[in-house]
Amino acid sequence: MASRYGKKFDQLLRDLRRECPLEAPIKVITCDLRKAKLCGNCIAYLTPRGKIERFVIEIDKNIPYVTAIDTLLHEWAHAMDKEANGIPSEPHRNSWGVCYARVWRVYINSGTDS
Repeated sequence: MASRYGKKFDQLLRDLRRECPLEAPIKVITCDLRKAKLCGNCIAYLTPRGKIERFVIEIDKNIPYVTAIDTLLHEWAHAMDKEANGIPSEPHRNSWGVCYARVWRVYINSGTDS
């Protein structure tokens, strides 16, 4: 079933899963985040021992397509960074920037930019 944002968004998500895979399962959902005043969020669920068990990326269903794409890339980079480098005290540390560059390259090469 196609997502709220359509085939190109779904193709980018498949490309991210293939090109920037994570060890932990990751689920992407759309929901209403207006009250939280967020475009998106990356939630890491931890085991009792503190190991990442799974991720959920939330994307606000009320934002435009282009913003949803940027939010998906931004939040996927958070998941990659958390998995590789631990849960940060500063969310946009240098290692997040490296992860963001990797997901951005997937987007540029995916052909879903229009």
